[in-house]
Amino acid sequence: LVAALVALTAITRMVEEQRTLIGTYKALGYSKAAIAKKYLLYALSATLGGSIVGVLIGEKLFPFIIIISYRLMYASLLKLVIPYNWHYAILSTALAVFSVTFAAIVACYRELYAQPAVLMRPVAPKPGKRVLLERIGFIWKHLSFSQKNTFRNLFRYKKRLIMTVFGIGCTTGLMVVGFGLKDSIMNIASLQYDNIQLYDAMAALNTDETDKLDDPDKTLNEIMENESGIETFAKVSMKSMDISSGSNVRTAYTVVCKDAQALESMMVFQSRTTKKTYELTDNGVILTEQMAEALGVGEGDTVSITSGENAPVTAVVAHVMENYLMHYVYMTEGCYEKVFQTEPEYNMYWLKLNKDGRANEDVLGQRLMDHDEILTVTYVSTTREMIDGMLSSLYIIVVVLVISASLLAFVVIYNLNNINISERKRELATIKLLGFYDSEVAMYVYRENIWLTLIGAFVGIFIGNGFIIKTVQVNQVMFGLDISVPSYIYSMVLAFIFSMAVNGVMYFQLKKIDMIESLKSVE
Repeated sequence: LVAALVALTAITRMVEEQRTLIGTYKALGYSKAAIAKKYLLYALSATLGGSIVGVLIGEKLFPFIIIISYRLMYASLLKLVIPYNWHYAILSTALAVFSVTFAAIVACYRELYAQPAVLMRPVAPKPGKRVLLERIGFIWKHLSFSQKNTFRNLFRYKKRLIMTVFGIGCTTGLMVVGFGLKDSIMNIASLQYDNIQLYDAMAALNTDETDKLDDPDKTLNEIMENESGIETFAKVSMKSMDISSGSNVRTAYTVVCKDAQALESMMVFQSRTTKKTYELTDNGVILTEQMAEALGVGEGDTVSITSGENAPVTAVVAHVMENYLMHYVYMTEGCYEKVFQTEPEYNMYWLKLNKDGRANEDVLGQRLMDHDEILTVTYVSTTREMIDGMLSSLYIIVVVLVISASLLAFVVIYNLNNINISERKRELATIKLLGFYDSEVAMYVYRENIWLTLIGAFVGIFIGNGFIIKTVQVNQVMFGLDISVPSYIYSMVLAFIFSMAVNGVMYFQLKKIDMIESLKSVE
């Protein structure tokens, strides 16, 4: 959208700048079609040339960068195959060509239907108007002459105001998304394993061996109690099932604990927004947030649970809890029996380790697996390291986003500033003639740019926040959704840096404006 805005603005401005030439062509007898053809061919060649370069480079470069970053997460992405997708290439080229050539047609139409004598005269400057701020007396009367002039000029050129705010807002929003993804991605493991899932290890049971025991609970509890590295433990049933509501289906782990209090010592059931804590009861299940949103259910609704080839059963959603990795359904033993009409099959122990246990995880795990009843021991620390490594590989996508947005911001600000100076060359020449120094003339323009950048950057925060971050989430991984204050600051500061860089370049263009321009007779 922003790239289209830049192209539309550039081609429209080119036609408007050559209105005198167009008027001369008309006076000499050239047809409207012959005059318009020049600008349409220019727009078409520029757009086609840019589109071809974009397709040839973009369809290879961006997928390559993204696949390289995802390869660390998915081992199957071993061989890179990036063919050209002609459907997308033609679609994107057609959109670009249509938008720019349509703008050229509209601009030409507006100019070509004017009389040659009118076209040969420059467009009259836009009249100044009172602005809303003037009606707020206690603010307006404390502003200096230059500040009053700045606010009047901002609303005098409404088209430029809207385009600049939209352009800078979108590019700042992209930078907010880039930095926000970094915040959301990199905090997932910490949020999940420091604040929600508090257990340190999972010991899977060998059900073939436990079935042989006269009293499995007593034997297994003794094994856990005899290990000095284990602080507390909870016996759970953990099984993958399909959870559905209407046509929406998600696969989740259904977790049932023999002792609900023991489970609550391993987990924190709470709302992400209100931080209100919940308790497991026999009256309903607790769903994780991302799955509840995907299914379109909330507290008090019902979901269908399907285990293997068995018929679906219905359960009431008691609460929706904060969760960032995987989908889970938590319930008490009593709730499970009420829903499934059978007793749960316990196949796992969740272990919370003390300081010594965490320091000697491998030794503790080996001792546990020496018992025939224990099949495997999995540590949260290992899973956490793997997730951190996988997510850190996505940094490259954040970098691509920020660099792309930064380049786009520079192009937008440069283009709009260039147009601003071209449109007001006589006005600026007159100001120089009145005795303004080059630095004062520059500040006359810069003050407007600074305000437009400030407004655009502020709008960009709302464009980039929330919706886009939620849109780019993947199944079974919910991003943190909490963009840090420094990320907003970085985005706004970058927008200002590019604005100041463009202002620096524009200073030399302003310096070249000749005062004689203001004295030239229109006739």
